[in-house]
Order: sequence, then structure tokens, then C-alpha cells
Amino acid sequence: MKKTMTGVNLFAVCLILGAVNGAFAEDAIKLNSSDGSTKFVLQDNTATPVFSADSNGNAYMVGYSSAAKFYGDGSGLTGVSTHTFKIGDSYGGGIIFWVDATGTQVLIAATADQSTGVKWSNNSNATGAIFDGIYAGKTNTVIISTMQHAGSYAAQVCADYNVTVNGEYYDDWYLPSKAELGLLYTQRTAVGMPSSHLYWSSNEYGTTGSNAWSVNFNGGNLGYSGRAGSYYVRCVRGGPSSSIGNLPNFAESVTDGAYRTSTQTFTGSNTFKEVTASSATITGEARLSRAPVAAADAGITLTAADYGKTITVNSAAARTVTLPAVTAADIGATVTVVKLGGGTVTVQAAASTYIEDSTAGGAIYNNAAYPAYASLTLRLVTATQWMLVGGRGAWITK
Repeated sequence: MKKTMTGVNLFAVCLILGAVNGAFAEDAIKLNSSDGSTKFVLQDNTATPVFSADSNGNAYMVGYSSAAKFYGDGSGLTGVSTHTFKIGDSYGGGIIFWVDATGTQVLIAATADQSTGVKWSNNSNATGAIFDGIYAGKTNTVIISTMQHAGSYAAQVCADYNVTVNGEYYDDWYLPSKAELGLLYTQRTAVGMPSSHLYWSSNEYGTTGSNAWSVNFNGGNLGYSGRAGSYYVRCVRGGPSSSIGNLPNFAESVTDGAYRTSTQTFTGSNTFKEVTASSATITGEARLSRAPVAAADAGITLTAADYGKTITVNSAAARTVTLPAVTAADIGATVTVVKLGGGTVTVQAAASTYIEDSTAGGAIYNNAAYPAYASLTLRLVTATQWMLVGGRGAWITK
């Protein structure tokens, strides 16, 4: 409705707001920075971050590693095209024991045995781990650990193994195939392996599930042994790239939550700022973290750090909540104000900004004494315009 007061035309709109579902029109979350300094975080039910992404497009797994660099499946590495790989070199968390004809692909053995006596599997069920050749041990290890589940056995020992060398973290080790184990025997001196033990391969023998292939390093004989036998394990990994079949890049699970990017360079502890997201789609048994609440019983002047917060006012006297000055980078930010007491609550816009159809630097208020409670959610939709997106009660712009 239109009112004329002391010769000045003012537009006052009384908004009767019911409960709304808070659904947002946006279908994406925009992180408004060009330097990676903003970040979106999902938390589990203990408020521990489980996934996050920054405005450079980098994705993070659970937690943070103290390593300076992380190599998962080895893809996307930079600065390795001119590297000269030689058998016996320390590289990639271990010692190189095989180099391909192009000199660009290698197999790396751990520097010590991961077990001096462990069975091949939890039980005698057939697993289907029959793949052989270079890098085939990785596929077999995934198959065995999937079929055998948790436990103490050869493939799981390698799946669980990780090492940090010179600040570089490696977590993609596997139990070698019998072909890879044969190559490892050939270079046992270069790797520094003993010559008197029997080592498990990742290859199942036959279809009954009773035996698995092994190599006796006292002579290099390839044979099969009962899967319940207790023998040695030396884990290996591929480098600098070891893509297997149709597995995508970053197919490895990362137990210690190392940082992953296109170049796989880890930056250390979290130095990124939090970001207020205007919308998010959550499927399954997940919830967004509860919005922070700030009391404003004596009034409050908000800053950009208050975006996304719920401001509560429980006062018998009139109070004012002043919105911050805004820029285009703040578009999408929200503020919720909850009135609990009988006093008038006014939400005041900064100079040259508008709340719905208020004047520049105008305000919106609720002065209801009964029912005293009311709520209001505002979203910044332009660099100067706040829009009402939800709430309850009678709010009047001025």
C-alpha cells in the first residue's frame, strides 16, 4: 500500500510470511574467488570434514596428511618426463626393480618385507584373482581384498601399507602378480631382498581356492602353496603411472586422507577460508551442518563473517540488526533473523542497498506484540538488493 507522510512518498509493504521449505533456485554452489581461498565443506555426524572443494577446483578427502606430496595411482604427475629411471634407484617410496622399454614406466618394491609370515587369505573360498603380468597384481589385490573382506592376509597387508619418504606419501601398494614376483626375484640383489624365503604372489592357483602361487627366493622356483600357509610378503607399486583396466584416475581409497589435485601436490594444513553456500544437494543419510546462531538482544551490526548465521533477538525493547555493506562477491549470501521478544525488531540495510522494495538504505521491521515471535530470511541477489526468501510473521518495509 502507498502512504504519503510529510510530503515524502514512502512505499510500505506488509508481508505476511508463512512457513517455507527453504528450497533454493540455484543448482550449483559458486565459490567466489580466483585464488582457491574459498572452500565448501561437507561434515559427518561428528562435525568432522569428510569432503571439501576449493575455488581452484581441488578436491579433498577426509583429513589432512603431513606429507609434502601425495601420489595415489600416480596419474597426473608433472616434471617426470625427463627423469632417467634405473633399476636399483630409490624412487617413489621404494626401490625400482623393473623399467619398461620406453624408460618411462617402472615397478617399485618396498624397501623391507611387510610381513615375515602371513596366510594368503581368510578362508579357502575362490576369489578369481587370476590376472598375471605387469601391474596385474594391483587388480588381483583389489579382487582379493574385496572377496575376503577385513583380516590379516597377504593382499590386505599390501592394501593397508603406506609410507612417507622425504615428505612424499605413497598409499597405492599391492601384492605382486606371479610375473611381477618373478621380476622381483631377478632383481633381488638390487632391491636388497633375502634369498632364503618363500614369498606370496597375488595369483590364486586353480579354481578350488585351496592354493596360491608363490616364489621361493632360494632358487627362484615358481610353485603353489596352501593358502593357510604362513609366508613372506613384499609389496610393490607402479610408477609414475599404473592405470589398470578401466579403473579411473584416483581409484585408490586414501586411508590418511591426503590432498588430491591434478598435479597431486599437497599444500599441508588447511589454510583456506570457509564459504557460505547458497545451496547444496544431499542424498542418503546426510545433513548439512547446523547454521551458527548469534544472539542480538542488544542489537548487532553484522559483517561478512555473519553470512549464513541465524540472528536471534529476545528483547522487550526495540532492537536493530544492521546488515553489512556488500559487494558482487557476496551475491548468494543469506542472513536469518528470529524475533522472540515483544520489542520491535528492525533489519536495517547498509547505504545504497535495498530490502525488497524498500528505499535505498531502508529497512524492514516487525513490531507485533502478539504473537511476539517472527522470523525472516534474506538473500543477496544483486550487489545492492536483498530478497526475502522465507520467514513467518508480519514484516513491513520502509
